[in-house]
Amino acid sequence: MTAGSSRIAFAQALRGLAAVSVLLSHYTQHFWTNRTTAGALVGAPIWDGPSPGVLALHLALPPGFAGHFGVAVFFLISGFVVPLSLIGRGRAGFALGRVLRIWPTYAAGLLVTMAAVWACARHFGNPVPFGIGQWLAHLLFVQDVLGLPTIDGISWTLAIEVRFYLLCLLIAPAIRAGAVRPLLVAGLVLAGLSAVAAAIPWPPGGQAAREELALSAQMITFMLVGTVFAAFHRGTAGGAACLGTGAALLGLFALQWAGGIMGWQTVPGLTAYGCALALFGGLFAIRHRIRRVPAPLDALARISYPLYVVHAVAGYAVMHLLLEAGAPAWAAILATTALALAAATLLHLLVEVPTQRAGHLVSRGEP
Repeated sequence: MTAGSSRIAFAQALRGLAAVSVLLSHYTQHFWTNRTTAGALVGAPIWDGPSPGVLALHLALPPGFAGHFGVAVFFLISGFVVPLSLIGRGRAGFALGRVLRIWPTYAAGLLVTMAAVWACARHFGNPVPFGIGQWLAHLLFVQDVLGLPTIDGISWTLAIEVRFYLLCLLIAPAIRAGAVRPLLVAGLVLAGLSAVAAAIPWPPGGQAAREELALSAQMITFMLVGTVFAAFHRGTAGGAACLGTGAALLGLFALQWAGGIMGWQTVPGLTAYGCALALFGGLFAIRHRIRRVPAPLDALARISYPLYVVHAVAGYAVMHLLLEAGAPAWAAILATTALALAAATLLHLLVEVPTQRAGHLVSRGEP
């Protein structure tokens, strides 16, 4: 991160922190507290050995805090930086740039996950827990609305990300102008559509689609808070307008959470998202003084997307195999983390960097 980009260096630092938070939530909490799910995802028997001592740290926090916190930070960063990438680009250039930014890396990471799951399931003599239909649905980011089981454990957030891109395309003029009132209108429409969808009858099998689309509306409302920060950062909207719009969006977000499929997690979820927002807002307030990101955090930030894509279920497969081979829990966690970092680095260098460069070129209309 150079001094020339210091005004958004805080977002780069947060990427690294978010990546670590999500990875730790999976490797040091969810794998051990949701053992049935972890085994089913990788075609392995339920691990019945002792849990690592680090699990006690998670139990001292609100349920699922680390995972919620990391995802919330990623959503705020996307809400902040993605609209900025619309400036100076047409809709077609923006869309193509976004496709090249996320799809090739995701597709490659999904193949890594599928290979790890295949190896794990075959090792234990069990069938591979996914088929070609699930794979294709994941590649199109529609697996959630089709009610299909997840392959990688993280694709639901990327499906929401893609839908946020579509909203950005829809309200592109307002985003380029840096106006915040249209963002509130968008939040109201999203909340209204969720309420209407909940009130009308759906055909058999359509309940999953309704719930997942409502979840997307809920999280996109939260992402729009990041877009409000972007408008203030650009100086296109005043502090009072941004504060009022942001508060209203947060209220809509909380209402959607309480009434949605994650309603049972309302208090711990909103606590984690509130902490993420407080950290984001605090660093945003001193963004002009944040000149550089510490090297380790910057390195994590650079590989944060491929790490996010590849770490979860592939990591579960690796940990099952290591534990079955006799490795203690702490060693399995460390070894799996090292392998995830190595795989993410390779994906970053071999896939993400070249396709991201191509995305910058084509989205700017350069030869």
